[in-house]
Amino acid sequence: MDTRKKVLQTAVEAVLPEIIELRHKLHTIPEISFREVKTAELIRNFLSKTSVELSPPLLKTDTIALLKGGSEGKCIAFRSDIDALPITDKSGLPWFSKHRGFHHACGHDGHMAIVCGTVLVLDSLADMLSGSVRFIFQPAEEEGLGGEKLAGMGVMEGPPKADAVFALHGWPGYPLGVAAGKEGVLMAGADQFTVRVEGPGGHGAMPQLTADTITAAAEIITKLPSIVSRKVAAQDAAVVSVGSVHGGNARNAIPDVVVIEGTVRYLRESVKACIKNSMEEIIAGCAQVYGAEYEFQYIDGYIPLENDPEMIEFARTIVRKYIGRDNWLELRDPSMGSEDFAYFLRETPGALIWLGLGEESPGLHTPVFDFDDKALRYGITLLSGLALDFLK
Repeated sequence: MDTRKKVLQTAVEAVLPEIIELRHKLHTIPEISFREVKTAELIRNFLSKTSVELSPPLLKTDTIALLKGGSEGKCIAFRSDIDALPITDKSGLPWFSKHRGFHHACGHDGHMAIVCGTVLVLDSLADMLSGSVRFIFQPAEEEGLGGEKLAGMGVMEGPPKADAVFALHGWPGYPLGVAAGKEGVLMAGADQFTVRVEGPGGHGAMPQLTADTITAAAEIITKLPSIVSRKVAAQDAAVVSVGSVHGGNARNAIPDVVVIEGTVRYLRESVKACIKNSMEEIIAGCAQVYGAEYEFQYIDGYIPLENDPEMIEFARTIVRKYIGRDNWLELRDPSMGSEDFAYFLRETPGALIWLGLGEESPGLHTPVFDFDDKALRYGITLLSGLALDFLK
């Protein structure tokens, strides 16, 4: 076995018990966007036992740490998201959420544990590093665009300026320990929209005297998804989904207001523009037919996440070298999910890699999801290997 690989494997095995315990602690205290106070405190206390330099928070609950190697050189950055979701934990595990109604259902507890484990490993191997490693624990990935805010505040500029940036995301459905990635667009842009349909309401027995906002809203909901099949080219992936409808409180009355909310997903900016324009045409037309007024609000959100080809090749090499030749999975198609790590990649070359959590793992954002502790070893090995070879 290559000496460098053996040294890394030994270092990873040494930290695993402590990192598994840390992951369980993080899982018990899930907190939503920009409220990750206990989470940030736990992370900073953990890192204070190492030789990293901690920076003052930029967004109150973020943590930014710098590990200096044995000599001068380039800088590589690793990012972990830290927020949870407003979902009740129904996993039934000993380390279930103690914060009622909140749950690390997207695996951010696992991401934090992996990056903290990477800190411990690289701290013990700092003499092998020619350069530095920046560790970024970012709030508000699920809601609040914490990644955009931190990137906009110059977190990648340093000093020292980051030359590369990587992140992992646990992914159910792929074999345990497999690292999956692709160059180019990996995850979609995601926007939101709200439509208010308004008009004179009235008695349900006399709809001819009203604007019939319910029927107008129903027609809008039916027609919006047709934009993808009729306005977007077949080779371009896109999604228009309605997720919330509110209107009326009585069975025999037509309400004066109906509110529709939903999401738009796209992989190319030109597709986004097409969808936005087509939505307004459909909404205006349906409202006019039923004599209603409308208000259309389109809210820009996450941008598409695009991996750098050279960084994907580098990650592929590291996985095959330090984990196994069969542990790299080349993805063909992007996901229509979104990730605000995209804003870091807009500033610095890098890549987001999916880490397999097992083919039988419960899905992300479900009440029974839990990050498989066995995947921690692979994640720490991958990030540590990236740093060792990037800074050798």
